[in-house]
Amino acid sequence: MIPVTEFARSGDADIAYKVVGEGTRDLLVAFPLVSNVDVFFELSENVELVERLAALGRVILFDKRGAGMSDRATAPVGVEQHSDDLVAVLNAAGSTRAVLLGWFDGGATCLVTAARHPLRVESVVAAEVLARGRPAEGFPWGFASPFGEVAMRKLVTMGWGQKAMARMMAPEWAGDARLIDWLTRYERLSAPPSGAARVLEDALDLDIRDHLPDVTAPVLVLHDLGYPGLPTEPFRWLADTLSDGRLKLVRQTPGAPFVLPGDETIDEIEEFLIGTRSGGRRELASIVFTDVVGSTEELAGSGDRRWGNLLAAHRDAVRRSITTFGGREVNTAGDGFVASFALPSSALRFAVEAVATAGDLGLGLRAGVHCGEVLVRDEDIVGIAVHVAARVSALAGSGEVLLTDTVRVLVEGSGMEFRSVGEHSLKGVPGHWSLYRIEAGPR
Repeated sequence: MIPVTEFARSGDADIAYKVVGEGTRDLLVAFPLVSNVDVFFELSENVELVERLAALGRVILFDKRGAGMSDRATAPVGVEQHSDDLVAVLNAAGSTRAVLLGWFDGGATCLVTAARHPLRVESVVAAEVLARGRPAEGFPWGFASPFGEVAMRKLVTMGWGQKAMARMMAPEWAGDARLIDWLTRYERLSAPPSGAARVLEDALDLDIRDHLPDVTAPVLVLHDLGYPGLPTEPFRWLADTLSDGRLKLVRQTPGAPFVLPGDETIDEIEEFLIGTRSGGRRELASIVFTDVVGSTEELAGSGDRRWGNLLAAHRDAVRRSITTFGGREVNTAGDGFVASFALPSSALRFAVEAVATAGDLGLGLRAGVHCGEVLVRDEDIVGIAVHVAARVSALAGSGEVLLTDTVRVLVEGSGMEFRSVGEHSLKGVPGHWSLYRIEAGPR
């Protein structure tokens, strides 16, 4: 589910923002170049990224002035104005003090905000931030485009929002139609060609060097060695210039310049903020979601006390089944469970038994099963596979176990019988999914 978009008033402009999760620490994300906070959440990989950040605190994301659903600027916007807009978003979100995370020009805005509003900033993560857009005396690096400034302007003006432009900006995605289609839509709904050109000019005109002596908050300067055309020296210069700056170099598969980095970078952020790196372990898991159908009606019909006893008996039975089939309880919410198993056959056997046992108690239980790669974070798991299992469960009826074709293929020869229930779109998950119903257990 895409979080609701709200608007903060900043001077004469409305600035679009979203808030994800809860926690005692606020983390505000300033996107690079242009963005659209709604379309951003349409890509499951981005949802997974935000979930990892949300484990560290409440996440606030916003579209800068001139981009996405914020008011579109028709004139150049200085970094100080972007900083004012950032503070307006913090105010609207009820945040008095936050960690600021920004990439490229978004990171520059975070540093300027830390200089101008030191009491509002706990710390800063500045990734791929150039202190000045063009080379100058004492700063010989500046913006480095493999195409050159003139060619880049022409590309943005003529090719923005088209697949050719997306492939050029993210060559490692060229063979993946889903990602290219998303990036093309993201470009188109983040800014028109003229707006993208203005943002590029603003980035080229950027110079935050005068603000750096006033930044007293701790700053993690990040640079991905995989980005072409960006040497290490300007980022080392930035870390050395700041009063409390530290540089961390990472190497990961480079993403499109609009998309925030992945696991290794988030590991560095987590270690910087709280001293741990708990979120980077991945494993293959078979995930089961269960849910009691019509539990509200059951509560109304049976009364609080009887329902409480019935629910307690159901939970005990589900936990026994999880143990029987070698699974792990991941989460419990209300009358539903999330469980993880090493084998898809074990996940299916658990789901069948849980549905049958619930039926013996007079409850209608539904279950959804999917197998895929997940990110293990303490006792929790996150990732696209988790979202798929949840959406499959939501499509099941009372007494049904639904599963994806992925699971069906993996358990061929198990003795289970399945019936196709057709192809379905799963909310928030790309593509169409072939789903099956368990007709009979193993013989």
